[in-house]
Amino acid sequence: MQEKGVVRHQTTAPPIVIRTTGLSVEAKEMLDAIARRAYEIFEAKGRARGHDLENWFEAESELFERTRVDVKETPEGLTVLADVRRFAPKELEVDLEPRRVTIIGKHQSQAERKTDTSYLSEKHTARLLHSLQLPVEIDTHRASARLKKGILELDVKKALAEERKTSQALPGGITH
Repeated sequence: MQEKGVVRHQTTAPPIVIRTTGLSVEAKEMLDAIARRAYEIFEAKGRARGHDLENWFEAESELFERTRVDVKETPEGLTVLADVRRFAPKELEVDLEPRRVTIIGKHQSQAERKTDTSYLSEKHTARLLHSLQLPVEIDTHRASARLKKGILELDVKKALAEERKTSQALPGGITH
């Protein structure tokens, strides 16, 4: 039932797709959209050099929702918590790389209003893209994701080399 490179974990809610083969096509398209918008901002500001990151963040905030993300580390792994209240499990995707987690969300809604002479239909798309550099290398094939009260909980295990480093560490920062 698993596609190659895709891990699905079922709880009581529909599964959240976890991809382990790098960024999905959608994530790459979202990053390309940010890059294009950041370049437009660069040009609009008179091609002023030295503001690349500022332009990137401005473009990102124009195109995508921001979300709070917390990371908790244990000797065995990491727990990533992200506020994704506007998204259902089927609207979320998690892309895992050994040192990076990318959370993608896409929610579409449609509102209709009736006027005296016609119906007006409005579509709204909320998009989320949050890419997070991890403090340790993870095993991308040992992960689970669930949605609890609007919070995405992603549990990942450390890569074996990272686990060995952690278990060999002695008090005072001495390793053997």
